[in-house]
Amino acid sequence: MIAGPILLTGAGGDIGVSLARILREAFPDATLVGADCNPNAEGATFFDRFVALPRADSPDYLSALRNLVRESAAQVLIPLAEAELARLLEAQAIGLYFESAVMVTANERSLSVGLDKLATAQALQAAGIPSPESGIVGVDQPGDYDVIVKPRCGQGSKGLLQLRRQDFDTQTKARSGDIWQRWLKSRENEFTCGLVRFVGMPTRSLSFRRALKGGLTGSGEVVHDPRIDAVCKEVAETLDLDGAINVQLRMDGGNPTIFEINPRFSSTVGFRHRLGFQDCVWSIVNRLWLASGNYEPPAAGTLIERGEREIIRMPEAIAM
Repeated sequence: MIAGPILLTGAGGDIGVSLARILREAFPDATLVGADCNPNAEGATFFDRFVALPRADSPDYLSALRNLVRESAAQVLIPLAEAELARLLEAQAIGLYFESAVMVTANERSLSVGLDKLATAQALQAAGIPSPESGIVGVDQPGDYDVIVKPRCGQGSKGLLQLRRQDFDTQTKARSGDIWQRWLKSRENEFTCGLVRFVGMPTRSLSFRRALKGGLTGSGEVVHDPRIDAVCKEVAETLDLDGAINVQLRMDGGNPTIFEINPRFSSTVGFRHRLGFQDCVWSIVNRLWLASGNYEPPAAGTLIERGEREIIRMPEAIAM
């Protein structure tokens, strides 16, 4: 099906490792080439070849990426890091192809909305999709509620600050330009949702109620909730989604309330793949105009846990 090399960039971390394992299984004849600004990253050993690539903010990044695609004869290119996706978007380089390689990313609107947390809040609000009150530090003042402060762009829990309302003015003097959101405090009701939609494929989503560990999903449970399914479908329609993204939300007053959209493959991609939700494989075969196959959702109550590998525990009623 795919014989030419598959090139993953920003591939040195946990997401790169998960995708390397997935692609090795799905496309055993394909050569896997990884690239990262750190050529000695832990993910390097999972690829047939691993090379250095300048940081996405380097003036040499785009030319180096073009040269790598040509030199490796890559058939498929998958940029993983948000900084890379932002740079490619800025350079108007998002499309069906990058040089001769098929490019696997979400569509431009999904990227432009998801990579900017203020744009995310504004797009959700305009569509009537529940999201926490948000604003810009140094420009907007929150109401009478505690807040989360985080960089306007970036991923994970980096730079995240949880504040009581009375401490906001004194604790955010150095955070001008960052975004604040009303703090959704129901940690036991946090969900991460894989979401895909392509031409010729209806919207599919898979939701985990999760517990965080070190800023990543440490454990979770498959949940089938019509309210979450409906809001994910609304997001796909609002973004005119063509690709695979990740939606993060918490229940707030009984409503699924979205606090972040990650327009890329997420750290739970390995769990989802093992449960039949093959968002990475679907993304590749869709771009190559190949059939993606059917999908049977996993049973509600299936448990996931992050160890050296992804651990899956089926519900007792099914396992017996």
